[in-house]
Amino acid sequence: MVASAAKPSKNGGKNHQQSFQKNLSRRVSFNESTLSKSRAEPYGGDLGGQGEKGKCGSRFNVCCACGSLIVGVALLFILLICGIYFVFLQSNLPHFHVQRIDVVKLKINESKDDTFLTSEFNIYLNATNKNGKIVLVYSHVHVEVSSEGVDLGKMHLKDFTQKPSTTAEVKVHTSVKDIEVEDADAQDLEDKSKVHQLLMDIILRGHIDFLLHGKKMNGFPFRVLCKSIYQGDVDSGHFPSCNVKMSPLS
Repeated sequence: MVASAAKPSKNGGKNHQQSFQKNLSRRVSFNESTLSKSRAEPYGGDLGGQGEKGKCGSRFNVCCACGSLIVGVALLFILLICGIYFVFLQSNLPHFHVQRIDVVKLKINESKDDTFLTSEFNIYLNATNKNGKIVLVYSHVHVEVSSEGVDLGKMHLKDFTQKPSTTAEVKVHTSVKDIEVEDADAQDLEDKSKVHQLLMDIILRGHIDFLLHGKKMNGFPFRVLCKSIYQGDVDSGHFPSCNVKMSPLS
């Protein structure tokens, strides 16, 4: 008689199914908790160090801003002082007037192809030191004279000193010999000189210093521009004034 196969009991099947579900739920809950922990925990390499770097960076920016502000204020103060000093020097420059123009010699030599000019001029300027306390010291003064583009000579003045509240006569003597000029310019120059109608440009460039109570105040290069001076005005007693200014870049 063949033994029949044992049938699994209903209770045993239920118990096996329940244990399998418990194991599965444990694994799922374990995996979910592990994933949640791994997602929740950020990378904690050096959070404290990054905070310190942030503090140092903010402090550095504040220091840079303060340093820039201090440097800017210092530069502004220096520029202000330089501006005041420059205005002081400019306001105490002398006044220049053209007092007289003398044509000592003016000769035109014409050859077959060219025209040559020989001339000699004496020009007298008045320099007035209007300040009652400052002594003016002129040095390295170079003079150029021309008439409507025609060169009439150059010269250097000797260094000189001018006392407060005084007027000094500055004599300019220039000459040229056999310089080549355009025929029309030479003829125009000769004709106008005969009737005292020359139009002159007298330019002085040099250096001027200031003495106040025996203390020297270094000045700047200066320019005296006597432009388009009409000889007829000078001869009639209308002494044209010149433009005098400091020229640090010249």
